[in-house]
Amino acid sequence: MIDLTFKNHTSQKAPNESFFIKILKSAAKTLKLDGSREPKIEISVNLVGETKIKNLNKKYRNKNAATDVLSFPLSTDTFKKYGILPLGDIFICLPVAKKEAEKENISVEKKLAWLTVHGFLHLLGYDHEGSAAESEKKQRLEEKIVEQIK
Repeated sequence: MIDLTFKNHTSQKAPNESFFIKILKSAAKTLKLDGSREPKIEISVNLVGETKIKNLNKKYRNKNAATDVLSFPLSTDTFKKYGILPLGDIFICLPVAKKEAEKENISVEKKLAWLTVHGFLHLLGYDHEGSAAESEKKQRLEEKIVEQIK
């Protein structure tokens, strides 16, 4: 089960909560996190503007630039005994996502799906900045999940 807290902090039109739940459910299923004995997954997805994402990127990553997605994982050990897996927060910069979608000649929805999956995998500990092998593994998994979204 996915317990999603969703908020569009921008004035721009964007997909609603059900769009993101569908993506996260597909990711959880692909990663086999959706079984009846698995914990309830708690996660938040926040659509933000360039100023907010730039401030977060500067504060937590020491990078003074807007980016497309940031993930902030929570410690999961404390809540596992209660059947809850609080993963953390995903922040997606909607204006950057729209610019990237246009540049990549794909729909905004496809870009948002990709960024959501990317952030979700980060919350689960997958990385792409450590080694080329880790980056390749994460990218293959992202592709697999995005292809399976129905």
